[in-house]
Amino acid sequence: MQKGVPQIMDITSIKSVLHDLSEEVLPSRFETAQQPEPNIIQFCLRGINSQTWIEVSWNSDSARILKIKRPEKTGTESTLSKQLRYGLKYMALVTIEQDKFERVIKFGFAKKPRHEINKYLVFELMGKHSNIFYLDNNQKIIAVGKQINSNQSSFRIVSTGSIYSEPPTNMKKEPNSNESYEAWKESISSVPESLKYCLINTYQGVSPILTKQLETFSNLESLEIMNKNIDFISETNLKKVYQSWKIWINRFNSNNFNFSIFDNFFYSVWFLKNEINNKNNVDQIDGLENYYNFYLKQRKIDALIKKIDGIIFKQKNLEKKNFKLQSDLLINSENYQIYKEKADKIFTTHEIQKQDIIKGQKLYKKSKKLKRAQNLIKERIDIYKNKLDRLEEFSALLDNLNSLKNENPTIRINLLEEIKTEICREFNVRIKNMREQKRNSSGLESSPIEINTPKGLTVQIGRNMRQNDLISFKFSKKGDLWFHAQESPGSHVVLKSSCQNPSDEDIQISADLAALFSKAKMNIKVPISLVKIKDLQKITKGGPGCVSFNNVEILWGNPTRGKDYIKKNLKGVI
Repeated sequence: MQKGVPQIMDITSIKSVLHDLSEEVLPSRFETAQQPEPNIIQFCLRGINSQTWIEVSWNSDSARILKIKRPEKTGTESTLSKQLRYGLKYMALVTIEQDKFERVIKFGFAKKPRHEINKYLVFELMGKHSNIFYLDNNQKIIAVGKQINSNQSSFRIVSTGSIYSEPPTNMKKEPNSNESYEAWKESISSVPESLKYCLINTYQGVSPILTKQLETFSNLESLEIMNKNIDFISETNLKKVYQSWKIWINRFNSNNFNFSIFDNFFYSVWFLKNEINNKNNVDQIDGLENYYNFYLKQRKIDALIKKIDGIIFKQKNLEKKNFKLQSDLLINSENYQIYKEKADKIFTTHEIQKQDIIKGQKLYKKSKKLKRAQNLIKERIDIYKNKLDRLEEFSALLDNLNSLKNENPTIRINLLEEIKTEICREFNVRIKNMREQKRNSSGLESSPIEINTPKGLTVQIGRNMRQNDLISFKFSKKGDLWFHAQESPGSHVVLKSSCQNPSDEDIQISADLAALFSKAKMNIKVPISLVKIKDLQKITKGGPGCVSFNNVEILWGNPTRGKDYIKKNLKGVI
């Protein structure tokens, strides 16, 4: 268990979700399915009065089943979602089965309630072995989340057309609330491990997160009792854990569940409201959905930032290598005069032979070639220098996004996806997962930040190259003012002053914001270029956000003042 990584959904959480779903969706009609990501399926069930969306993931580190709010329409063209929509159309979900402490869930579908079941959806939520199966009434696999061949597993082969077989039987002991303390202690004492692993290796349904919950419920977390060998735990403390163990079993068997956050990060579904300091009374279904939605999006943000950082780093090294190569060639080309002088010296000698003429001609030819190459090499050097400057701009935009920690995760993901797409398109970087890239590009485009000045004028701040281009040219009007950190990469900032004359305070705040959203934001003061929109020109071949301008005025921007202004006037961003 690691903070920053979503808690793995254990058997207790799975059973709590299935208990709530059973009351809500049995029976209900299958409506549609979609696959937004390779290891996630979302499907909709319609009851008498409402729709219920269910999301199942067989990701190895975040396998889960959740009731979710209606998602965006995406991933409807995947093969799995098409097979489910075609095969389960108009069918009714009539049973949900899950055997005690097994993490195998079976949804049974029939043509109508009380009719014979002839289709199944089976979800195995077992860490790296998680999978999804779509079966017919003879248990033949129609579709599967991930196929497994003989090289990957010696126990069973999973492929379409084969007969579904159950996972290996769990040979551990089944938890029983009637088991005495002495018998329980003897069972876990047979394993020479810490209490945590004694419980995990002895009993079914015990996960690392459950041991942490038992420790917290027993008020023993300060002693870290789960990491101690059983021989070093006092009888009093061990009995406390045993009492918590019995409470968990009874609540598990009686479906007595309640969602709560503990230790500021982890969640539990069996602590009651009066047993933990949980100020917010959150519905279990909503609590689980919000928990995984937040932390999975946060993980995606971290992965995107790492990916973009890697692309920028790799591309910078490539452009630096090309720049150095051309610089070396330029130094070499400046020697053209030396070759010309050598040739002149040959032809000015009194005694000249045929081989001397050939050698002199070669020297003249090399001299002319180097002289002609100088201009071409200088052009290439400019190209590579511009590319390095552009990469610095992308790096600054990414840095700005990283600094806005409290921004809506969905907005941050969209912005990061757009920045990644812009870099890959501009530098012809090949994207491996074309399906995912296509899906992301079809989503809603992000919008620039908009904030009002003290006098009520609007300031627009670009967050990526597309937004920089839009606010500088498409959205701007004659009379607007454009701001950018001088000789430092960063966001374009436009003050919408075409409707009324800005005050000095409006202009200063705009300059402060341009300083904040630049690579130089750690400085006390940053020189800012102020340009009227009518003096701003787009560099056509320079890519989105590339501009040139005339009649520039230099102001000093204060990044700290800009950050304070954002905090006060744009809640939930910084």
